[in-house]
Amino acid sequence: MQGVIGRVEVQAGWADVTGSRLLRGVLVAQVVLGLLWGVSMLFFAPAIVLGDSSGPHIEKIAIEGGAHLMLVFAAILVWRAPRASRGILLLMVFLNALWAATDAVYIPLLRLTQVDFGVKLAVNAGLALGLAVAGRRAGIL
Repeated sequence: MQGVIGRVEVQAGWADVTGSRLLRGVLVAQVVLGLLWGVSMLFFAPAIVLGDSSGPHIEKIAIEGGAHLMLVFAAILVWRAPRASRGILLLMVFLNALWAATDAVYIPLLRLTQVDFGVKLAVNAGLALGLAVAGRRAGIL
């Protein structure tokens, strides 16, 4: 008789994640804001040129839109299997924190005064902090 080696499946659902309400809320915010920014940057990059309508500048905006959509996908992966998604959650915290740090540097450096730059800085910092705190409280980070 041949024995069948069974797969060990990790139970990674929300039932075993304590303090998951905050993490779910931040993941929903990441999805909503990521879709908003991602779609607008990816598909309307020529309209968001800040006075520089060169191809490389438009391409950079579109690439950032793609990165926002990547964060949406990452949030969905964390939602589906929170315990198994530690690395994905760390990546999300890192990318949001990196955007907040670069915004904090280039907004004053380039003397950008539009309100949306400050809002983007605050939202990215809030998402990074929210994901880190919520992931820690849920025992994932």
